[in-house]
Amino acid sequence: MKIEEIAQKFRLKGQIIEIKENNVGNINRTYIITTNDNDKKYKYVLQKINTIVFNEPYLLMQNIENVTEYYKAYLKKNNEDTERGTLSVIRTKNNINLYRTKSDEYYRMYNYVDNAKTYDKSENAEMFYNVGKAFGHFVKVLNGYPMDKLTETIPNFHNSKVRLGDFLKDVKKDPCNRVKDVLSEIVYIIQRQDELSSIVDLMAKGKIPQRVTHNDTKINNVLIDEKTNKAICVIDLDTVMPGSALYDFGDAIRSGAATTFEDDPNLENVGINMEYFKRFTEAYLSETKEILLQTEIDNLALSCRIITLELAMRFLNDYINGDTYFKCNYENHNLVRARNQIKLVEQMEKHYDEMIKIVKDCTQAKALRLDKCKKL
Repeated sequence: MKIEEIAQKFRLKGQIIEIKENNVGNINRTYIITTNDNDKKYKYVLQKINTIVFNEPYLLMQNIENVTEYYKAYLKKNNEDTERGTLSVIRTKNNINLYRTKSDEYYRMYNYVDNAKTYDKSENAEMFYNVGKAFGHFVKVLNGYPMDKLTETIPNFHNSKVRLGDFLKDVKKDPCNRVKDVLSEIVYIIQRQDELSSIVDLMAKGKIPQRVTHNDTKINNVLIDEKTNKAICVIDLDTVMPGSALYDFGDAIRSGAATTFEDDPNLENVGINMEYFKRFTEAYLSETKEILLQTEIDNLALSCRIITLELAMRFLNDYINGDTYFKCNYENHNLVRARNQIKLVEQMEKHYDEMIKIVKDCTQAKALRLDKCKKL
């Protein structure tokens, strides 16, 4: 079917006047649909769901629609912007949140948030502060969400303990005879296996709760207002599942406070921007410090090391298996990524005491602004 025909299956206002493909994002195929209704223009986001990655599209959309409706109710109750503060699922004319073609392709539609953009990297510490506010607000809004309504669409997505077990099995199998080339990296990960399992163990013991988690807390999953530079809302909700808030916090720091991209081959460039860490932590805790348990707060700094080590292990595992999962642009791309993330863990370890102190200071501060937190 043509994209216009598919778009017509949804509840659009007016007539379609333009369709543009948006090439941002690597998973789903995205189109921007513009309509005209009595000289008033409306925009929508139409996406073809990648069912190789998300093989339960109905459960996926059930999660997203339930979460966004709950989010919108919270915004309305607290006099916040319901139009731009979260995504809105546009249903089909048959009142379904997905359209399935005869060839088993699945499409969904959202409202388009105008005058907003995403960034792959923070331009300054203030922008990263706003990202921290957005992800913290996400936790705050969904704090009371009924967990029995949330489905785990990708089992063990951030279960570091399970991923470690799979990694060790693949090291023994050595399917591509590559283990001999990465012995030092394997040893580095094995030496930290207790640390890798710590969040999962805390959850298993009931010391930290299961929460609604985003599971992909990169800066490019936050819409930023083009005029004010303030965060508008969190997007890309495909991986919203039950999990630990610690993984979300840690991954935001891993991806956003790193001094270079995760596949930079020059390890001299790899570090953690502590100013960014402070600003994000301050913003995140300004939204969540009354919600998070003390055990969660106590492990925020450690979560950054754990999630970074987990990703390093995943890159290394894919390298050992012959580069079958992550898209590689050149030979040894996964190995470059793994070594980059290991170096980032090392940098986090060097700054670990400082990170713990920042969390403590900002938690205790009465007015959570950076100038009110204790100076290091």
